[in-house]
Amino acid sequence: MTFATKIYIGGAIAAVVMIGILGGWVWSGYKTAKLEHAVDAARAEADAKTKAADEMGKRSAEFAAKTAYLEQKFAEIQAIARKQDEELEKLKTNTADARNAVERARSVRSIASTADELCQRLAEVGHGCQ
Repeated sequence: MTFATKIYIGGAIAAVVMIGILGGWVWSGYKTAKLEHAVDAARAEADAKTKAADEMGKRSAEFAAKTAYLEQKFAEIQAIARKQDEELEKLKTNTADARNAVERARSVRSIASTADELCQRLAEVGHGCQ
């Protein structure tokens, strides 16, 4: 082997090593760029999910406030309904008492009653003459 051949072989080996180093550098840059793109995509997705979670949190708080408001209104309506039920019971009692008084007044037989006597009896049962 001559010296020129050895130089050619050494140059070829150096060229292969240089191509390997250059190829490794390019491949490393490609992988780094690919991973940076994946990181950017993951950050964008995380930001979107964070915004969606914040929006859902706000909506949840609104629903909780609406629920509390509606429960308060429902309690107020129930209180009003109870008062109205009590008033209806009083009215039923008053109506029954009035009917009983009318029946008692009708059942009293008077042979010769004057207008004054009738007014007095009606006044006794709570319905005076005017």
